[in-house]
Amino acid sequence: MLTTILLMIACGGGDSVRERSSPSPDTLLLADSIGVLMGDSCYEFAEISDIRVEPEGIAVLDGIYCRISFYESSGRYLSSFGRSGEGPGEFSYPNRLCRLGTGDWFVFDFGNRTVTVLDDSMEYICGYGMRMGMILKVSAAGDSSVVVKNIVVEFNEGDLMAGYRIQAMNAYSGEEGVVYREHVVPMGADEVDLRPEYAFFTTDSAGDVYLADLESDRYRITVVSAEGDTLQTIDRGEETRGEYDPEAHSIPYFPLTMPLTTDQGTSTLRISATDLHPYVTSMEIDGQGNIWVRRMGLADSESWDVLSPSGELLRSVVLVADTTGGTAYYPALHVSPWGMVATRNELEVERFYTVFEK
Repeated sequence: MLTTILLMIACGGGDSVRERSSPSPDTLLLADSIGVLMGDSCYEFAEISDIRVEPEGIAVLDGIYCRISFYESSGRYLSSFGRSGEGPGEFSYPNRLCRLGTGDWFVFDFGNRTVTVLDDSMEYICGYGMRMGMILKVSAAGDSSVVVKNIVVEFNEGDLMAGYRIQAMNAYSGEEGVVYREHVVPMGADEVDLRPEYAFFTTDSAGDVYLADLESDRYRITVVSAEGDTLQTIDRGEETRGEYDPEAHSIPYFPLTMPLTTDQGTSTLRISATDLHPYVTSMEIDGQGNIWVRRMGLADSESWDVLSPSGELLRSVVLVADTTGGTAYYPALHVSPWGMVATRNELEVERFYTVFEK
């Protein structure tokens, strides 16, 4: 059930925030793998939609099996909750999960367009419908708030609008709060260009929000309070950005297509891809308050910069894919204050991997 893979860490030096040279990256390899094609159903995943590392272990949200499963940090199975349905505590296609400061769990169900809040024993607390479309990311911002990034498709004075929005909301009521980023534009026949303003975000334990614009002309992160006031700007400066080589690089989020149904019929909404390497494509916060900034790298690896809270480049990290046997399996790294895991699909087998640093 557990397949051990050697973990190697290569040493790298520090760097100043104003220097453009980077230290040699640390290389992470995957450790124990959890996931089987057939056998013990406790270790079988149809689709790992979201995953969280918590002090008690690892929580895995399976969108197709409609359940949340819990594992020790070693990978040993503990328990599961959830089933397919439309009632309290039931799901259709749950795809986003986060842990609130209270210890309760916030689950967004894309299939039912609902939110379910569960306590730490997986007892149902409350649920409500959502007007939001597809949520791309959710991050806790205190005891009762979350920040979500969602695709927006709506009508405004008869015009069909499409775009994205990053905003706060009350996790227990669904009441919408501060909008941190928004780019909603009139849609053409089947396509909308979101490149000018598309943004990425994360939150820290104090509820502050870290924002990075996809096509910013600089490597810049803006830190704002829960109320939307700018607290800090981390400016790494200008760097050369090359165009994408489709044979060597891939963009995980673009082009994004989604079904669209209006009074005029059904079509597919296509969100345009960027032509240049983004400075930032994802962010997370670790246990020391450092900012892990995912940067676009080669298709067979994930490249991250680790910045101090003040913006100093501490090191770079690369998680490399397994290319043995002539087939590459691309891992995705998930960073939390309590540790890291990686997920990937291997020959239709969904797995997650523990990742350790020495």
